[in-house]
Amino acid sequence: MLSTMGASCQRSYGTLLSKLPLFAGIEMDDDELAHFVEHVDKDNNGIITFEEWRDFLLLYPHEATIENIYHYWERVYLVDIGEQAVIPEGISKHVHATKFLIAGGVAGTASRTTTAPLDRLKVVLQVQTDHAAIVPAVKKLWKEGGFLGFFRGNGLNVLKVAPESAIKFYTYETLKTIIGDAKGEKQGDIGTVGRLVAGGLAGAVAQTSIYPMDLVKTRLQTYACEGGNVPSLRKLSKDIWVQEGPRAFYRGLVPSLLGIIPYAGIDLTAYETLKDMSKKYILHDDEPGPLVQLGCGTISGALGATCVYPMQVIRTRMQAQSMNTDAAYKGMSDVFYRTFQREGLRGFYKGLFPNLLKVVPAASITYMVYEFMKKSLDLE
Repeated sequence: MLSTMGASCQRSYGTLLSKLPLFAGIEMDDDELAHFVEHVDKDNNGIITFEEWRDFLLLYPHEATIENIYHYWERVYLVDIGEQAVIPEGISKHVHATKFLIAGGVAGTASRTTTAPLDRLKVVLQVQTDHAAIVPAVKKLWKEGGFLGFFRGNGLNVLKVAPESAIKFYTYETLKTIIGDAKGEKQGDIGTVGRLVAGGLAGAVAQTSIYPMDLVKTRLQTYACEGGNVPSLRKLSKDIWVQEGPRAFYRGLVPSLLGIIPYAGIDLTAYETLKDMSKKYILHDDEPGPLVQLGCGTISGALGATCVYPMQVIRTRMQAQSMNTDAAYKGMSDVFYRTFQREGLRGFYKGLFPNLLKVVPAASITYMVYEFMKKSLDLE
């Protein structure tokens, strides 16, 4: 008799607990409520006893209101990394944002480190105003610093590219969702124009966010071309601030944005379009593998880089030159005029070949790693 009454009281207690979120004004569906009850019900018998509720509260460090307890459970449940772990809806958006940032950052770091020597060679060729040849430039870089000389500035490169790539991919995925919602379509069906807009804006946001680091990296990579010992990153940044002012860190931003907006738009749009086409017509709705991703990244990267390369040359020349010199460029139009006058149209494509040698594998590696990270982080 007593045991029956005790069991009945426990069931009533568990029923009351299951109704408390409603009384507290917390919106949660049946699945969330079931997960919450399951988390508290340690012996999985379908009954929350007083002891189980007490033990659960003992781990809670703040004021034990029902609303606070539920939000605490949201955070705690995220730590469960078992095969059946489910991220509560209340924080899923923030978790997805973090995952996209991680995926983009890892992808950018992997691709940039792999192609660092080609990036150094490209920058050196871009700032040379006389006839530039690849083989002499490679020999010069080797003579100046040996094997490690090809990786000069890569540490700063990674510090720049990791957040840039993270911001770009996260912004792109976010804008796809916004555009898709505005059009009443799924985020993957926003069309070519939607992808161009999302990609261009994502590239602009990312580039503006990290531009000072990009300028310091360019100065560091090209310092030896002007003679003298290579300064430390801290000293070089301080010298730019003191001698040229804070505005110098954004020198060349306009041509950079004029280049990155179409580049990011073309690159991201071409990649996703090619991936969708290969999935539909070649793979017959199967998910593209690493080789297909590499191929799509190769074509999209080469197409985007070639279209906007002249703006990249103008930006690099503005970045590499100190504002206090007599021969300093007066602006973007001055760089364009002097380059065309001295070197003709070919001057706007100096370093294009090593740039393609860098961009093509970099884009391929970036997309392949990004797709891998998305799958690993359950973003697909």
